[in-house]
Amino acid sequence: MKHILSALLVMGIALLTAPSRAADNRNVSVVNETGYAIKFLGFNGPDDGLEEWDNELEGTLKNQDSAYVEFNDEDDGCVWNIKVDWANYDDSVLWKNVNLCKFNVLRLRYDPGTKTTSFLAE
Repeated sequence: MKHILSALLVMGIALLTAPSRAADNRNVSVVNETGYAIKFLGFNGPDDGLEEWDNELEGTLKNQDSAYVEFNDEDDGCVWNIKVDWANYDDSVLWKNVNLCKFNVLRLRYDPGTKTTSFLAE
């Protein structure tokens, strides 16, 4: 009986100390597979318009690097727009209406010849 109680106590402590990453299913790791360094990575809801963005990066996100983006209770919904500004390129690029609740990893891709955005979700 002591072993069962000890095991339950350990499991309870593990659940209480688990990272908050699992708390919101919109949290996502963004992998830069665009071929360019990114200086700005922003998310906003589709009903928020395309004017308000907050940068989720603390520095430049190099090609093949990733950044973890966490959402909070003030953020509503699963579907978000994603905006990227390049470190050495003046245009912004948008990925519209991305359902973040369906995956944990988002691999951003960009074709500079056609200026086409795409992503691979995992």
